[in-house]
Amino acid sequence: MAANIYSRIALLGAVAILLPAFAQNRGPDTIGALQKAVDQNPSSAKAHEQLGVALLAQITSGNVRPSADSDIVERAESHLRRATELAPYASSPLMELSDLQAALGERAGDPEERSERYKKAQDLLKQAVALEPAKGSMYLRLANLERDEFGPALQQAKAKSGSKSGPLADAELRRSLQEQYGALIDDAIANARKAAEMAVRSPQPLLLMSRLLRERALVRDTPEQYASDMHSADDYQRQFLTAGGHLGSENPK
Repeated sequence: MAANIYSRIALLGAVAILLPAFAQNRGPDTIGALQKAVDQNPSSAKAHEQLGVALLAQITSGNVRPSADSDIVERAESHLRRATELAPYASSPLMELSDLQAALGERAGDPEERSERYKKAQDLLKQAVALEPAKGSMYLRLANLERDEFGPALQQAKAKSGSKSGPLADAELRRSLQEQYGALIDDAIANARKAAEMAVRSPQPLLLMSRLLRERALVRDTPEQYASDMHSADDYQRQFLTAGGHLGSENPK
């Protein structure tokens, strides 16, 4: 029995080595080894999480055949959910499960499914934030996830409206975007601002704040509100540059 325990420990200890192998196009072998780790120690939250992560990587890399896509998604979700059950106070499985839902939302062709997936992703990430409320990077991650939902729609609307400054000229479109995303935009700004206050050594939240305010300005009701948001956006961009950031090289995620 002792030998069996030691073999499980050795197998689980090797998991950390297996994930880089997955990144080097040895996915099937890695997943097989991770599945073996789960089979030998089904009560290990880390084993379930790492198998779920490996399956998620297959989905996001596009290496899954369409016929097998739903099976891989189901397996990834099942293992990540099991990890959250086995480690209810760990934020990592919740974050990975959030990433899975966000990835499915991004790929969804149906607007309702896309919205539902992103909502699930945000709810899961909010649970993770609640477990680590003193971690500024968690609020930054949440703000970025929220922006992933509304950002494409606002950028598309901006592209259609041309280069003229001011709120979107199409009042009906502007109102529709406000109703659909207004609360989410404000929540993203609040989370990015909290991240900026907490992550004093990182300029990334400052850049995100600048981008979020510019996007909110597009759906504002008056030129004055637009100008106020743009002024604040410029101020955050200056703070970002003063903190050592470089436009075009920084990713706020």
